Amino acid sequence: MWENLLTNAIKYSEPGSLIDVRLRSTAEHVILDLQDEGIGMSPAEVEHAFDRFYRADHARTRSTKGSGLGLAIVKEVVELHGGTVEISSRLGKGSTVHVVLPRV
Repeated sequence: MWENLLTNAIKYSEPGSLIDVRLRSTAEHVILDLQDEGIGMSPAEVEHAFDRFYRADHARTRSTKGSGLGLAIVKEVVELHGGTVEISSRLGKGSTVHVVLPRV
């Protein structure tokens, strides 16, 4: 799951751009924030980012390969463990994935 998030950040970012991974914990949760400086997504794309087989605008992602299943699988795994996952993004500015999992 974490590999998919990091792979996406690398795949949709220019070489040399920043990818910030932060992991922290509270008494009740483990929280991961992964922020990139990649191509980002429009609000409409963010709305569908966790849909199976969904891929962002093909004109911008034509050179990258993928099935569109990665984020759907991430969401399913996170939710099966009682957690949540959200994406915030700005087109042309990058994306942030926020994952919260309960501590066991």
